[in-house]
Amino acid sequence: MKYPYYRYATGSLFTGSSLGNSASFARLNEETNLLGLWSSSDNQYYLGEWHVEVVVDGNVLSPKETFFYPESQVTTYAVHSMEIEKRFFIPYHPNLESQNLQSQPDQLPERCAIFLLRLKGMAKGGPVIIRHRLVVPAVRTDKFTKQAPTGQMEKRVEIRKNQPWCEILTKGKQAEARVFGSLRRWKSCEESDATLTVEYEIPSGSAEDVEVPFIFTFSPNGIPEALETFHRVHGEKLHRDTIQQYAGILSRAELYTPDPAINRGLQWAKINTVRVQHRYRSGAAFTNDPPQDIVVVRDLAWYVFGSDYVTPEFSRELLLFAERAAFHPDGKLTEYIHADEPTPVLHDYNLNINDDTPLYVLALYHHALVCGDQLTPGYVFPFMKRACDYIISQIRDGLVRCYADGTNVWGSCSWRNIIDGYNLTGAVTEINAECYAALMRTAETARALNKNAEAEYYQEKAHALKNRINEVLVSEKTGLYLLNLDNNGVRHHDVTGDLIFPVFCEVAEERMREKILEKLTGGELWTQYGSHTVSKGDPSYDPDFGYQLMGGLWHNLTAWIGYCVRTRNPELLVQGMRNIYRLSETECPGDFHNVVPGEFPERLHGETFESRGMAMSPWMPPTYLWLGVEGLLGFSASLSGFDLRPSLPSDWNWIAVRNMLYNGRPISAFVYDRTLYSTEAVRSDLPTVIGVPVDSDCDAGEIFSIGMTVENELLLFAATDAGAQGTIIIHGLHIEQPVALNAGEARLFRIALKQHGVHKSQIASRS
Repeated sequence: MKYPYYRYATGSLFTGSSLGNSASFARLNEETNLLGLWSSSDNQYYLGEWHVEVVVDGNVLSPKETFFYPESQVTTYAVHSMEIEKRFFIPYHPNLESQNLQSQPDQLPERCAIFLLRLKGMAKGGPVIIRHRLVVPAVRTDKFTKQAPTGQMEKRVEIRKNQPWCEILTKGKQAEARVFGSLRRWKSCEESDATLTVEYEIPSGSAEDVEVPFIFTFSPNGIPEALETFHRVHGEKLHRDTIQQYAGILSRAELYTPDPAINRGLQWAKINTVRVQHRYRSGAAFTNDPPQDIVVVRDLAWYVFGSDYVTPEFSRELLLFAERAAFHPDGKLTEYIHADEPTPVLHDYNLNINDDTPLYVLALYHHALVCGDQLTPGYVFPFMKRACDYIISQIRDGLVRCYADGTNVWGSCSWRNIIDGYNLTGAVTEINAECYAALMRTAETARALNKNAEAEYYQEKAHALKNRINEVLVSEKTGLYLLNLDNNGVRHHDVTGDLIFPVFCEVAEERMREKILEKLTGGELWTQYGSHTVSKGDPSYDPDFGYQLMGGLWHNLTAWIGYCVRTRNPELLVQGMRNIYRLSETECPGDFHNVVPGEFPERLHGETFESRGMAMSPWMPPTYLWLGVEGLLGFSASLSGFDLRPSLPSDWNWIAVRNMLYNGRPISAFVYDRTLYSTEAVRSDLPTVIGVPVDSDCDAGEIFSIGMTVENELLLFAATDAGAQGTIIIHGLHIEQPVALNAGEARLFRIALKQHGVHKSQIASRS
C-alpha cells in the first residue's frame, strides 16, 4: 500500500501532530513549529518552543499548506518563484527491547529533533532569512490539553556559542544538556537565560534547490554525549531511514477492506500506536496522557490487545514491566505507577479492587496466545493465578465488591473513574463481568497446562460469579443490568455504555445480549461520531460533564460495542469503525478544536462533537487495530490454534490480511466470494483453502495483492479500495500479471503452473 499522508490548508487547522520515539515526544502546532520536546529517559522537557520563520524581502511568510506524514509534519510557503518546505521530524527506530537508555551506535539516534528546510527556485529569488527562536523551558500552550509541570517552566539555562553550534546547559543540572546548530554558519545569534534566537541567510543564485538541516540534540548525560549525537546526525539520510522504519511498521498486519476510510484508519492506527512507545528509567512502557511517566494498568492492558499485532516485542516488555512493578503483595494490580522511578511506588486510590486486576489477566492471556514468545501460557499462568486469587478474596455474598466511599478516582472502580462528586463502587456489573472473564481464561490456561485441579477450581469460581451476576445484578426497572449495587444496598439502574461489559465478557445470555446491543446501538447512545457514555434518556446524562464520561463520546466504548455487534450486525461494526475515524480526516479539523488529521481524538462533547481531550489518544489506535483484526477479520487465538471468522457486510465479498504475526509466523489470508484462502492452517465457518505463500508485489501502490501456490496452481488475489491498474510481479517465478480494478473491487487469478513454465492465466472468478 502507498505511504500515507494528509494535506490541508494550514488555516483549516487548530493544532499539529504529536510525534514520538523510544526516547522522546514532540508536539507541533498547525504551522509546524515545535511546542515541547520531552525526554522519557528522565521525564524532563528539553525544549519548550522552537519556532522557525521564513523571511523574504523583510516579510515573514505566511504558511500555505500543512502535510501530515507518519514520521513528520511539513508546512509549505510560496513567494515570487520560490517554494519553501519546512519539515519537522524525530527519528524512529522500533527496537525497544534493550533497557540500556544510552544511545546505541547501531541504531538511529533518537535523542534529537530536526527541521529540514527545502527551498526550490532559489536561482531566481532570495536571499532568504531562516529565523529560529528557541524557548528552552517548557511553556504553556492552548494547542494541547496537557500542560508541563510548573517546575519545567521555571528552568533557566546557560548557553555557550561555538559556531556553528550552541551548547545549552540547565543551570543547577549540568548533566541536562542540549546542542543546537546546523552545517551552515549563522548570521546572528542572541541568547538569554531562557531563549536562543538564531538567524541564517540563504543567498540567492547559488543553486536552484537548497536543503538545510537544523539539528537539536539532547542528553541527560552531559554535553559530550549530546555533541556526539549532533555530529552523527545527517538530516536527509536520517529522514529516509525513519521513513523506512515506519514503512516496516505499516507492512505488519496489513488488513485491507473495500472501505478506504477504514483502511486509512487501520494504517494510521499503527503509526500512532508506536509514537507513544518509550523507554523509561524502569523499562519499556507507554503513558495514557503523554508526555509524562504515569503508566495506568487498565490502559496498558487494552493497549496490548492491539499492540500484539504490530509490535509484539513492545507488548512483551510492557507486560513484563507491569509484572515487575504493578503487583501489590496480595496479588492486586495497582491503578498506576511512575515509570521514571527506579522502584515505582504503587498508587491504587485506596481501592480494594477495580478493573486493572482482571484486565491485566486478560492481556497476559491474549499475548500468550497470539505472540508465541517467552510469555508462554506456562510463564504467564502463575501471574494470572496470583491476580485471580486476589479477585476471589474480594468476593462477598457471591459478588466482587469495591468498598471505597470517596468520589472521583477515590470512589470509582470503573473505567469511567474521573467524574467529580461521583461514586461507583459496591458490586459493579462492569468489574464483576471482567472478573468472570479473567477467572475463565485462567481456568482455560490451567487446563492446557494439565493443571486439572486448578482448572476446575477457577472454572467453578467463574460459573458461580456469572450465576450470581445474573441473579442479583439485573435491573427490575430496565430489564438490563444494574450499573451497580452499592455498599448501602441501593440498586442503581442508570443506562450507560458500561452495559457492554457483560456482553463483551460473555456473562449475558443470548436474549439479554440482544436487548443490550439494541439499546447501545439505538438513537439514545449511537451517533455518527461514536457512542455516548450515558444514554440521552437517562436522568444523569450530561454531554460535557466529567470529562465527557456522563454523556460525551469516548471512542474506546464505540470499539467495544462494534466488536460485540460484529456477528449480529456487521454493517454496524463497519459503521462504528467509520464513526471512530470520521473526525480524523474531517474537512475542517479546526471546527472541532483538538483534532489532527490521522490522529484519534480522545473524547468528544456529546452534542457538538467538539474534541475535548487529547488530539492523539494513546490507547485508541491499538484498540482500533484490534477491532479490525478481531472484529472485521474475525481472528481469534486459542490454546489449540486460531480461527478466522470474518464479519463482512452484505455488500462486501472480500477482505484480506498480509503479514499478520501469529506465534512469530507471518500469515497472509483473504476471503473472496465466501471462501477463505490462508497460508496457515486455520479454523473457519467458511470453505478453506491452504496454500504456500509466494513473494509478490505490485507496481501500483493502490493495489493490494497476495500470492500463494496450491498444488499446481498459483492463486493471485488483487484488490483496491480506490480503483487502479498495474502489474503484479511474482518474484522467483518470473510471472507478471496485469490487473485493472474499479474502486472496492477484487479479483482472484488462477495461474496453472508447469515444472518449467507458466500457462496463460485465466480468471476463475470476478468481483
